[in-house]
Amino acid sequence: MKLIAAAILSLVTGVSIEEAVPGNHIAAFHSFIDQHGKNYKKGTHEYFKRLTIFSNRLHRAEAINSRPGRLWTAGVSPLADLTPEELSQKKGWAGFASPTRGMGRGTRSSVSLLQSTQLPDQFLNWTKLNVMKGKDQGGCGSCWAVTAATVLEAHREIYHRKKEPLSAQQLVNCVQNPRNCGGSGGCKGATVELAMAYTLKHGLSTEAEVPYTGTDQDCQSGAVATLQLTDQDDLADAGLRRAQGDSRGFHSLGIHGWEKLPENEYLPLMRALYHHGPVAVSVSASSWDLYMNGIFDYCDKNAIIDHAVVLVGYGRDQQLGKKYWTILNSWGHGFGEKGMIRLLRDDKEEENWCGVDNQPELGTGCDGGPSAVRVCGMCGILYDTVVPHFTHKNSSSRVIAY
Repeated sequence: MKLIAAAILSLVTGVSIEEAVPGNHIAAFHSFIDQHGKNYKKGTHEYFKRLTIFSNRLHRAEAINSRPGRLWTAGVSPLADLTPEELSQKKGWAGFASPTRGMGRGTRSSVSLLQSTQLPDQFLNWTKLNVMKGKDQGGCGSCWAVTAATVLEAHREIYHRKKEPLSAQQLVNCVQNPRNCGGSGGCKGATVELAMAYTLKHGLSTEAEVPYTGTDQDCQSGAVATLQLTDQDDLADAGLRRAQGDSRGFHSLGIHGWEKLPENEYLPLMRALYHHGPVAVSVSASSWDLYMNGIFDYCDKNAIIDHAVVLVGYGRDQQLGKKYWTILNSWGHGFGEKGMIRLLRDDKEEENWCGVDNQPELGTGCDGGPSAVRVCGMCGILYDTVVPHFTHKNSSSRVIAY
């Protein structure tokens, strides 16, 4: 709206768009250009377009930072000059909106993620893994693939001490998505569930073998996923999928299976994270582009799930007096707190902070899926969660020192 208003002001008064933007915003924009190596030539249409977008975001950040009792700081991230359409390409998730459950609570886990073990108040072991350096998906809507590959890398590092990156690009190239779950496939979106099913069946190359380009390419591995529609329906249900005898994922990576956790339930997610390792979660990433640091609490209960990320820990901020989830994003190391964001967590109310995603086709839905789904937790973090299984967890492996 400010871009339109500035254009109208320019036509009516003869004042240029640049003159309508506050001077401190212009100076900040020039610093932004230098810092991030942008190529916007002053005086061009592209320059004025990006300047106005940048200024609008600064206005939003200033408004957020003026709120009393705020828990997080908004500011200029590397994404501050992107259009809404370009920002949407930085998402491209998510998971499955079940065609049968719709607004229901979902089914409980069929495996042993519901242990009675008392959990510590803070658990951040996995943030020290080598893979937590973070990745940048670029302009490809491949968060589903980057998240799946990152979670698999993390579990291989935990269980097998292997630190080689796995190929998100192979998932982009080879995972088929005939029911348009989370998008139309590749850089236009798919799901972590499809990525896990593919990897379990076909294995996954290393990043060195199939480097990430952030573009749609032909599948060269000879292992295009051929899941049938019934398979995709099954992937929407909570439960464990075990490796079969011909599983290349088991033989090449050591993955025994993967599990979709019960929808919108807090303790199974906490216990999977603590007992097994990082978990792929789906979230609403609205306004994440403004996040600099602190505990993000800016999502409404009614949240459109549109992004896949990696849950790596949880804790309590003593200064703020609030609990949080620690999440690794896929927007590069310059995003937020060294590539990570902390989301507000409330162990007493997490399952009661619930609303409706009334546009699941934008992120979590498949063709023929429900028109609305129930989502719980800050930014819908409890709704769609996936964890791989590499070995049976023993009591000592979760406290590996990194």
